[in-house]
Amino acid sequence: MNIYLVGYIPKFFFSRKHTNFWPWSYLSEIFRLLGYNAYHVNINKTDQSKPGLFICWNSPDTIELITRYKPHKDSIILQKLTSFDASPESRDKDWTSDPVKFFKEWHWPQYQKLDVLAKSGYRFYAFGAKTEIDSFPAKKKIVDKYKDRIFWIPWGTMTVPYRDIMKSIPITDSFKYDLAFIGSRWGSRYRGNISEWDTYLKPLINSAKNSYIAGRGTRKGPVSVNDHVEALKKSSLCPIIHAASWKVEKGIMDRFWTVFSVGRFGVTDNEGILDFYDEKEVVLALSAGEYIDKSLYYMRNPEMQKPYIEYALRLIKEKYNQYEVWKSILSKIFSE
Repeated sequence: MNIYLVGYIPKFFFSRKHTNFWPWSYLSEIFRLLGYNAYHVNINKTDQSKPGLFICWNSPDTIELITRYKPHKDSIILQKLTSFDASPESRDKDWTSDPVKFFKEWHWPQYQKLDVLAKSGYRFYAFGAKTEIDSFPAKKKIVDKYKDRIFWIPWGTMTVPYRDIMKSIPITDSFKYDLAFIGSRWGSRYRGNISEWDTYLKPLINSAKNSYIAGRGTRKGPVSVNDHVEALKKSSLCPIIHAASWKVEKGIMDRFWTVFSVGRFGVTDNEGILDFYDEKEVVLALSAGEYIDKSLYYMRNPEMQKPYIEYALRLIKEKYNQYEVWKSILSKIFSE
């Protein structure tokens, strides 16, 4: 059975790529490494006359996949879960100045799709970054209902190739930059990372003598995966910041996993990391002042980073990587 990671292929190779292009492309490589026939393609390039495993986010989502494209009846459907979907309602919403209250009252439309899938006649599953559930009533109701069909994953790096992860070692000297941050400056104050950028990251950039800042919304703009990885390896500090929605849900995004997967270090601003590591194994700071103070200390004393890099890398190599995560998920799906 072919595996299709559906959508986000631009019309032209050099066209601007959607953010979901990168995880879909990365996962297709991982699946092939695991021995599966896996393809990252737009929906019109899939063979719907034969059973397949279709992995969707929003272009199309699983409901559109079924109603519009009608895959073979024996196909398996897998929906990526996020707090917002692509509906007009989601596009027009932000999480306001009180994101905790907003998400407690939010009805989680992406999750509600599981009710539709349950009546579709298709075998279905869902997956998403491991996040807080109990604090959000509508989310909890759906998750409790379909807990046997949802895979919660450590989001893991979808930048660093698996083979490079397994060869990675801590890097604590011979740096070219004081600081490197590769990621978009995006959105608005209440739906994006502008507030965290200005509050957590900008003071560190201002304190660094030499920094490497790249990504959409920055002067340098997007860079290649190779340039991304090399910049991290050559930097004394690699800040890890999360937008408010990620912190409210306690979800750990790609940046944490990428930084440590290349043997580098950053202070973490999200207590969700304690779902994966003990307090003694990470440097966690939940206020801007504490985050800046700790970051500057470790930027100026990189030799003190080594035990934390070793802790993180050990578990990334053992289980917090896409190869191990999806080996387990796909084995379960195809054995049922």
